[in-house]
Amino acid sequence: MIGAPTIEPVINAPGLVNVPQYSLSWSVPANSESSILEESANGGGWTVVHNGGANSFATDRGKGSYAYRVRACNFVGCSPYSGIVTVTVALPPGTPHFYLAEWLTTRKAPYQVQCSVGWNQVADATEFQLESGGGGKRLYTGPNAYVSANGNAYCAGNYRVRACNAGGCSSWSADRTVTRGVLSWD
Repeated sequence: MIGAPTIEPVINAPGLVNVPQYSLSWSVPANSESSILEESANGGGWTVVHNGGANSFATDRGKGSYAYRVRACNFVGCSPYSGIVTVTVALPPGTPHFYLAEWLTTRKAPYQVQCSVGWNQVADATEFQLESGGGGKRLYTGPNAYVSANGNAYCAGNYRVRACNAGGCSSWSADRTVTRGVLSWD
């Protein structure tokens, strides 16, 4: 006599993806004819997203956290649920744009220099990387969208910046040429 599958399937899924498309697959216990895959999006209720003979599922989801569980079934009944796996979709942030890039100096000795660089905040960015233009020297890495210092700490002839998070980094911004001016300390 054939009974319902007694062993739950085992799901294989990526933990973190930085693109919206990903796939899941699961084992097929003995006596299984079909599988029921359920999804919980961002902590919500469970929804059936697959009910059929295949043991894989490809999907396209936006930024968020998606939990999955599966049961193996036949004409008699279904197995217990598998363990829950979670896929986090963390898309890279957008590319920032400069609003300020200036290099100020005093007119007479002792010469003083102040360089300031600013760019827009970007949704979901946790870090910004600022370089001298064309991929030169890394000048800053951190959470701020504005840097300024006396001396040459952030000085360059031109700059580029990108935003990053757990999903990766944006493309580099277009190079921004510095604006030179006079510091009003004299």
